[in-house]
Amino acid sequence: MPLQLLNDGWDYHATESERLAGELEAAAGAPIDAADLAPFARLGVHTIGEHLADWPRARRLAERVLEGRIPDAVTAKAWAHLSIARLLADDPAGAAEAELSFLGASPDFRAALLEARFMLVAALVGCGRAGEAIPVFRAALALARGLGDAAPARPIAVASNNLGWEMVEAPSRTADEDAVMRLAAEAGLEFWRRCGTWMNEAGALTLRARVANLVGEPDRALADADQGLTVIAAGGEAPAAAAILRAVRAVALGLKGDAAGRARELAQADADAAAIADPGARAFYDEQRAGIVGPAVPA
Repeated sequence: MPLQLLNDGWDYHATESERLAGELEAAAGAPIDAADLAPFARLGVHTIGEHLADWPRARRLAERVLEGRIPDAVTAKAWAHLSIARLLADDPAGAAEAELSFLGASPDFRAALLEARFMLVAALVGCGRAGEAIPVFRAALALARGLGDAAPARPIAVASNNLGWEMVEAPSRTADEDAVMRLAAEAGLEFWRRCGTWMNEAGALTLRARVANLVGEPDRALADADQGLTVIAAGGEAPAAAAILRAVRAVALGLKGDAAGRARELAQADADAAAIADPGARAFYDEQRAGIVGPAVPA
């Protein structure tokens, strides 16, 4: 199987999911190197299960590539992806078996079990079942904090980020859901700072600032947005991310009753975005801006 499929597949997995699913199914018939096994299962289960909403098909693909294989430290996570596919395809016993295979081949089964739970949270959010993910997320996060530095930072950061943004974009939320949204944003920032890049940190600060505006805490939103802009300035070029943070600042200023400041900050955000040469980055700003303050009005 060409490694290029795994590298390139992420670029179009969300827009051409059926195409990629077929390519992965065709590639599953050839031998897969041990180092590629978990990435293959991850891409296949995510694309077919979450984007095509066909968990039985995702399960069949994962089972096919793992048939006759024995998990070890390099390949173990592939069985975690199989476990999720089986569970969401209504095969709880098979899911438990695959999860135990993952745990048995992992050096620390406590951290591995938490990783599996946060992978499940991300999968549930990804297929539109965030409500089911919330109690799992809360319980797993409490255990992760008890595990300290041994907690698997990246899966926690990813799941927290995905759940937080899903709730930010929800049309309405209860008070309890607001609390979970805040918890997810806090955890996302905490764990991205352990394992991520400056761009991950800036994104987590953007999420936390968005949450602060939504729960009526504009001063906190301004502080997080300013910190995010500082992180971006120190880290490198990210004009769309910086412009988005300025739009978030505009909302916070509006919540504080500073209409002039809001208009000024939003105008600066739009001016900065107008200078973005990359069409994809500009489209990302426009999409995010619409969610934050509404679409721009053409001059």
